[in-house]
Amino acid sequence: METKEMLKKVKSEVGNVLSKVANKAEVVAKISKLKLDIAQKNAKINGNMKDIGEYVYSKKKEFLNDSYIADVFKEVDEIKQAIEDIKCKIEDIKMLQKERHTPVEKCHKDDTEPEE
Repeated sequence: METKEMLKKVKSEVGNVLSKVANKAEVVAKISKLKLDIAQKNAKINGNMKDIGEYVYSKKKEFLNDSYIADVFKEVDEIKQAIEDIKCKIEDIKMLQKERHTPVEKCHKDDTEPEE
């Protein structure tokens, strides 16, 4: 009888543990789903904010009276120019690589050689 009672007790305890694990897994799954929902909504907000920014930037002449926005436009324009300068330097490096001994006309403003 002792063995049957012990097996019954073990079975009961295992059942309780499995029930608790299942409940915990269900709670974690529900919370994870809700967190994913929040992340998706935040991504949508960020996309909308980006769209608003691009729209305002495309209409920047209409917003130049606002000094804050004008400063941001200026910074964006400077960054865009820096990107173009970097792209030009990349092209210079590619040309130098192709034509090691042939002078290459540079497209960037400064007279420094690109680093090899």
